[in-house]
Amino acid sequence: MRSDKSVPLVSVVIPVYKTEKYLEECIASVLGQDYPKIELILVDDGSPDRCPAICEYYAGKYENIQTIHQKNQGLGMARNRGMESAQGIYLLFLDSDDCLDGSRAVRRLVEQAEEEQADIVVGNFRRFDGRGISKINRHHMRSGSYTRTVDFRFKGFLTDNHLIADWGKLYRMSFLQRFDIKCSTYYFMEDKLHNMICCTYGPVYGFVHESVYLYRIRRDSITHKYKNNAEDMAKSWLYIGEYFYRFLEKREVQETYNDLLAFHLFCGIFSVGKQSLRCGRQRGRKTARLLKLYGKHPLVRKGVSDLAKGKYVNEVESIFWSTFVRMAAVLFCLGAYRILTFGIAILQGLGTEERTSRLKYKRTIHRDVNKRHDFSHYTNL
Repeated sequence: MRSDKSVPLVSVVIPVYKTEKYLEECIASVLGQDYPKIELILVDDGSPDRCPAICEYYAGKYENIQTIHQKNQGLGMARNRGMESAQGIYLLFLDSDDCLDGSRAVRRLVEQAEEEQADIVVGNFRRFDGRGISKINRHHMRSGSYTRTVDFRFKGFLTDNHLIADWGKLYRMSFLQRFDIKCSTYYFMEDKLHNMICCTYGPVYGFVHESVYLYRIRRDSITHKYKNNAEDMAKSWLYIGEYFYRFLEKREVQETYNDLLAFHLFCGIFSVGKQSLRCGRQRGRKTARLLKLYGKHPLVRKGVSDLAKGKYVNEVESIFWSTFVRMAAVLFCLGAYRILTFGIAILQGLGTEERTSRLKYKRTIHRDVNKRHDFSHYTNL
């Protein structure tokens, strides 16, 4: 890294809402970075608890911290407000209940951005809760011309999912400003829509293989609350699809990025189905009816039909995933909603995701639980 005077400024934006229990630890993880030029922007999104006072305390104590107060407008608007005030060459979003992972997180992201002249640098992350910290949730991405492929978008937004979130990434401000890219203000999957739009502008991607972010598992988080209703979830998947379709149409890049739209709507089948099976009586019948209703939307019909015919899936490197997606798409197009519901129920019954997470915690709890960041020397409120 160059001398302090020549290193690029990084603006860290933290939207704050109802996280007084975690906010100081989050702020301290930024203060504990070994990178010499960071400005921290705390955006109080009308939080009704002690968060505004905590933000003011740190802004008064540290010259590189500023606080913005606004009426509650949601996560996307809070991020945009912080971005408007940012002076950095690079932008890093951090959720107020999460932390940066280790003191070198910002440094590693900037080093990769400078080395590759990247517009977006993606890092790995770990999950944590009261029991411990998971192993690294590794991505399988690579830079270069591969980032222009269907397989890259498929992995990044459907299987690895590392391109979806706004957190854990370093954005070059000039890239966002050149194309006037703002965060989505929708209340659900706003990160995904933002990064899908970023992807269509052909950014140079860079990748850091170390963990740079600690994602806190919370059952009372905003994300979990919006997953309670299957009908609302279906509407959200369709809203994101419709918005992205209009965006592609306006820019006349449908032929290049329609795969991203089709995969998004396909993924919605399983997300809506899983949520529907979790709640209510006659869950199987209700889920089949909901999937049928979801499938009547013209964008879903077109996108899933293309996948059933082999379009886009033939460019996916994994034989397993290309076969799985095409078979499921064929069943969906044939109206085999009950069969799909049965398959989703089996996958849910196996509890693959939950069991994997539990195993990760069990493997690491004794080794990592005592390695949780000690930020106490920064938190004096």
